Amino acid sequence: MIIDKASIVNMALSEIGHFTTFSQDDDPDLTDAVNQSWQRAIDRCVSLGDWKDFRRTRKLNPLSDAPETGWAYAHALPGDRVGPPLKIMRSAGQSPEPLRNFDREGSLILSNERNIWARCKVITEPATWDPGWRDAFVTALAGYLAVPLLQNGDMKAEKHREAFGTPSQEGAGGKFGRLLAQDKASAPLGSSIANAEPLSGAHEGYGGRCAGDWHGAF
Repeated sequence: MIIDKASIVNMALSEIGHFTTFSQDDDPDLTDAVNQSWQRAIDRCVSLGDWKDFRRTRKLNPLSDAPETGWAYAHALPGDRVGPPLKIMRSAGQSPEPLRNFDREGSLILSNERNIWARCKVITEPATWDPGWRDAFVTALAGYLAVPLLQNGDMKAEKHREAFGTPSQEGAGGKFGRLLAQDKASAPLGSSIANAEPLSGAHEGYGGRCAGDWHGAF
């Protein structure tokens, strides 16, 4: 069976009892409802955690022109990333070293290091998704499709409780809650706190001066 966007949408349509077969060349109204629901679902589901299947580490190339910011280099973050970078590093590989002195302006990382790496979340092809993650996503997508296609708010709430848990759990319950626990448990043993925490050690400052916790930089 081919796993792609259309097949996943059809799984979600079946889950809400809407047995129209979706394809990209379908009725414009259905296509518009599907595309909007898909985007809302993928944004929410990927943003729930630091999913190992959705993260990539890439070396950033410095821009040719020096930035007018007091920093020596400006590096562009990957254009396909989702959300802010999880970690900025001055070395990657087996013993990654966080970059501690940098700033971020939009999609640019400003620092005094020529060679840096970024770990970011990206959207991957549905065929590469873990079966459990795909199943949870289908349930979440079904909830988003329930209102525009069936005008059924109760079904949306039911499907989202199944996917995410109750509102008080803030996405940490349901199918995704179990997946989050499994994903965290699969982290390599012996990882240092500095290497495990997203953007650990990042500091606010101009021209590289340290100024406290990483979250103050943004």
